[in-house]
Amino acid sequence: MNYAQDALWWRLTHPIIRDLASLLTAPPLWRTGCELPVRQLLGEHGFRLLLAWNDQWQSAPQRQPENLTRNRYALGKYAEDLLAYWFTHAPHAKLLAANLPIYSHNTDGNSADNSTLGEIDYIAELNGTLYHIELACKYHGSATGEHMAGLNPRDTLARKQGKLQRQLALLATPEAQAALRQHGIAPERIRSASIVRGIGFTAAGTLPPAFPPQAWSGIWTTTPQALPEHARYYRLSRTEYLAPARITQPETISRSQITPAALYAQVAPRPDGYWHEEQRIMVVAG
Repeated sequence: MNYAQDALWWRLTHPIIRDLASLLTAPPLWRTGCELPVRQLLGEHGFRLLLAWNDQWQSAPQRQPENLTRNRYALGKYAEDLLAYWFTHAPHAKLLAANLPIYSHNTDGNSADNSTLGEIDYIAELNGTLYHIELACKYHGSATGEHMAGLNPRDTLARKQGKLQRQLALLATPEAQAALRQHGIAPERIRSASIVRGIGFTAAGTLPPAFPPQAWSGIWTTTPQALPEHARYYRLSRTEYLAPARITQPETISRSQITPAALYAQVAPRPDGYWHEEQRIMVVAG
């Protein structure tokens, strides 16, 4: 599936709102067995709220929260802050805890050298239901869709999948339950849920059956010369990965300017005067 073609991207124009909308509505790259449904995440008025913020922040940039700025920090932290903002301000949501470390303990109950079992991304209430939510945004590829890795080849998809499952299991540990009680949160009422976002890249641009059929897919290549010669492209910075690109013509580049170890958007002009992403491409060293 090419999520960049969703009709949503015709209406949303503010880059941060587009990033937030992608976190809220994009299909999961892989299944954990406890996905948080989009309808729970968005709530009844989610789309209207996104549209309202989009228009407000475009017409009055000073209304945009100062901490929600691209390129201030790494992609993971940026995504976490976007989602925390949503849980804090969406009318159906309430953020109870974020980035909560869970410390391991000795048999006497004391913390063991400040070592951690992990960190809970969020405890949030959505439509009256309490959730332990783990967020993952990954961009991995390989020629066939097997043994996928990021632009850093040591960053494997299998490793991230295993880590996420361990994070989702944190809630069942005595240490996590004790930490939640210290925050006045009853752990027995909480459901664990995942929000998995990202893109899987293959040489064919389609993902194998092990991935959800609706997962966002893109092109993996070691040879930029094999890409369409007369198309225009845009090199994405790390914090631009979340949503389909929407850029101006001077920001586009030709195929000859593509270099390895980066993600690119193949873009085309639309009637709004901007160039919009048509396809996401991972270019790796041969």
